[in-house]
Amino acid sequence: MALVHEFERSGNWLFKRRSWLPLFLVATGIVIMYLGNRQAIFFDLRDEIIFLGISLLGELIRILTVGFAPRGTSGRNTGDGQIAWELNVTGAYSVLRHPLILAIF
Repeated sequence: MALVHEFERSGNWLFKRRSWLPLFLVATGIVIMYLGNRQAIFFDLRDEIIFLGISLLGELIRILTVGFAPRGTSGRNTGDGQIAWELNVTGAYSVLRHPLILAIF
């Protein structure tokens, strides 16, 4: 059971820092790219626009999914029990089981 507790502790640590930790990782990546071999980085505007469009589509799916979720259907479960009062079956959840996972992909 020690591994289960370790996973739970790590997950809670990451969840509490989910707002600023990605910014730290992106900043670290930019510094590594800047200090690394600049000739190995190829820039193609067409590819960059495609990648940006896919990223913005994912963000749009997340915004619409969370924005139109009815009250009392979402929330992080705690040790005190279930936060959601009922299952969300409207909006994006009526089409997909996990629309936020689709947005992440």
